[in-house]
Amino acid sequence: MEVAKRLHLFVLLNILLLCCYFICVSDASDTLRPGQTLGSNRTLVSSGGVFELGFFSFDDKNYLGIWLRNDKYKKAVWVANQEYPMIVRPVLFISDDGYLVLNDARGDPKIVNDGAPAKDGNSSAKLLDTGNLVLLEGNRMVWQSFEDPSDTYLPGMKLGAFNFNTGRFRNRFLTSWLSPLDPSQGSFALGVDLENRTRFDVWRTIEDPAFQVFGYWDGKTFEMFFPTSSRKYNFSFVSNSKEAYLTFTNNENGTLSWFELASNGDTNEVTLVGKEIQIQSHSLCHDRLLRNSSGCLSVMPSLCSERDNFSKINALMPDSMRVNRSVRIGLSDCELICKSNCSCTAYATFNGDNKICELYYGDKSELKISGRGNHSIYIRGDLPTQFSSSDHRRTSNLLSAILVPVMSLLLLIAILYYCRSKRKDSNRIGIETSQGATSEKLLSIFWGKPKDNTSSSTERELSRENKELSMLSFSCISAATGNFSLANKLGEGGFGPVFKGNLPGVEVAVKRLSKHSVQGVEEFKTEVQLISELQHRNLVKLLGCCIHGEEMILVYEYMPNKSLDTFIFDPRRRAALDWGQRKLIIEGIAQGLLYLHKYSRLRIIHRDLKTSNILLDAHMNPKISDFGMARIFHENDSRAVTRRVVGTYGYMSPEYAVRGHFSTKSDIFSYGVILLEIVSGQRNTTTFDCLGSTLNLIGYAWNLWNDDRAWELLDSTVVNSCTMSELLLCIQVSLLCVQENPEERPTMSDVVSMLGNERTVLPAPKQPALSTYLNVGEIDSPRDEQQHRPSQVNVTMSAVHAR
Repeated sequence: MEVAKRLHLFVLLNILLLCCYFICVSDASDTLRPGQTLGSNRTLVSSGGVFELGFFSFDDKNYLGIWLRNDKYKKAVWVANQEYPMIVRPVLFISDDGYLVLNDARGDPKIVNDGAPAKDGNSSAKLLDTGNLVLLEGNRMVWQSFEDPSDTYLPGMKLGAFNFNTGRFRNRFLTSWLSPLDPSQGSFALGVDLENRTRFDVWRTIEDPAFQVFGYWDGKTFEMFFPTSSRKYNFSFVSNSKEAYLTFTNNENGTLSWFELASNGDTNEVTLVGKEIQIQSHSLCHDRLLRNSSGCLSVMPSLCSERDNFSKINALMPDSMRVNRSVRIGLSDCELICKSNCSCTAYATFNGDNKICELYYGDKSELKISGRGNHSIYIRGDLPTQFSSSDHRRTSNLLSAILVPVMSLLLLIAILYYCRSKRKDSNRIGIETSQGATSEKLLSIFWGKPKDNTSSSTERELSRENKELSMLSFSCISAATGNFSLANKLGEGGFGPVFKGNLPGVEVAVKRLSKHSVQGVEEFKTEVQLISELQHRNLVKLLGCCIHGEEMILVYEYMPNKSLDTFIFDPRRRAALDWGQRKLIIEGIAQGLLYLHKYSRLRIIHRDLKTSNILLDAHMNPKISDFGMARIFHENDSRAVTRRVVGTYGYMSPEYAVRGHFSTKSDIFSYGVILLEIVSGQRNTTTFDCLGSTLNLIGYAWNLWNDDRAWELLDSTVVNSCTMSELLLCIQVSLLCVQENPEERPTMSDVVSMLGNERTVLPAPKQPALSTYLNVGEIDSPRDEQQHRPSQVNVTMSAVHAR
């Protein structure tokens, strides 16, 4: 009897286990059938266990999404209800009339597959291993999630335009999230250019012009405008009278890769390696390392002094807010229109359904040219040196094959002779080149006299006022930089290109004034006169200068880590600056500014303080550079007024940008902006949509501060190395620095004291200046003086007001 009871208990236990098993299997099903519901406590899993469909939430909002099952963060690759989140107890089910329906306790249902019902009673919704949710009518597919993408471009998905010339036209494109924590539709879209159907662009909104190019079909392959491994992808492009779309598959076995349009407009390349998700961000507007990095175009007009001829090149016309597009205008008329306006830099025509004329009004040096493309553009003036016709290229190759070896040999002999003679000079004079020798003494070896007996007035003036500064010969600098070789080019700013140079025992940075620079002789003299008087560990050191004909050159100590912006705005390099390093940079910049404003022999206002003017040495110590726009203040001066506004929008204080008033508080404002950029890893020109308003970085930080969510501003790469108290202190100091009223901004002494003592009770910041997005054209500058770069303003001193 006892044995029978035990056997009976054993059978019941096994039945119970089998029920649990089948319930689990049911929960892990890939299919939803009529009569079943999918709630927040259940998910669908694709048959291979690759993707999972279910509900996820942000705050109190619930969204139906698909995510990679191995992604520990469960970032959704598709969201069904971006614009209508469910609130309480959300469910998904198949209605009697064949629709996929979302509903919650409020009883306000939303149809997922609008216009594509499964009318047959034998319907089901199935999640595939491709990440595609399909609605089936028997075995026939009537709807799929791939037809309504969110922010992710998965293998097998088709992006493009469909059903041309019919009443059912559909443009299928990606739409970014509003923010990383808000799946609502954001400010950016990625899709096909409806006029040039072989190109795919990223748009600020689908109605506005493209601001960066994702890639284009060249007839054989799809060329992306960022570096990637072409072995990962197998692209296919289809274009006919009915449709034009792009799709791709993965080439490498076992590797899943796809693309994601980030909320800031960047293109993320995502790869699943084993169970790890790897993300590489490509910022076509900001990443200067890309082979075609001018995705954000400047607005400096082409000068009328250039010849009216246009040079043809096979390339890709860049789209931006600076491009006007007209229909039914042929090549000749397009050229005449561009010639008649000296601000027109380039034009292009191509034939679609209509003849299209595109006119570009940006800076020629910023044109997005790659030497390849699918139609011709015509550039005002001479053809850029890196491009030429095929005939000319063949001739150049023949000449190069003959001349280059001969010239190289002659140059090598000249350099050897030159270095030998200089070595003899240094030995005769007895100059030591030990580690303790100063850079000025070392560089004086290379000081050469001009061949003529006269020197320019600028050179005589600088020599008279800066007796300790080395005046270097042009031949010396040319030899040190390899004749200003592109291989030695470090970058380019408003002044001109910067090259790396090698002198015996020391590396230098050589800044060469460009003939087309917005800066001129006065800025050159200012920089030489000011920086040679300054000595501080957080200021870049000027070692020498050179004036040779129209050439004006400055020689600085070399900064191996370049500028701050190359780190904090680069998604691949920003992780190299942990919070401790960023805090030292923040404090170092403050110490340098404090020296300029208070402790140097000259009281100096920088006027162009920005992240690209903060250089980093080998130990990541910050050094303030670029003093061409600086001004000297006397002890009793309170503020000055200028009719020539110079600086960079986004960093300029409002009183300076609008009225020309500047003081030490102008630099304080710029410092506050830099501080926000260092904390957030975002540029000050980044836009954020908040409750219908478009805010810049300052406005976004102010909103977060008022909502007690300031911690959300922190760059995600330094979350683990930052303390909350230090973060909030830096944000509060930055908001104090960017207040509207300059009198309410702290002095640099106050800032240094605040940053050095976390226990100091700080005043509450007031409304910041320029907190909403502001176009360059909104600044009220003199119209006849607006020849500037998009961010570089050049609108002298006319009045100084005493205390």
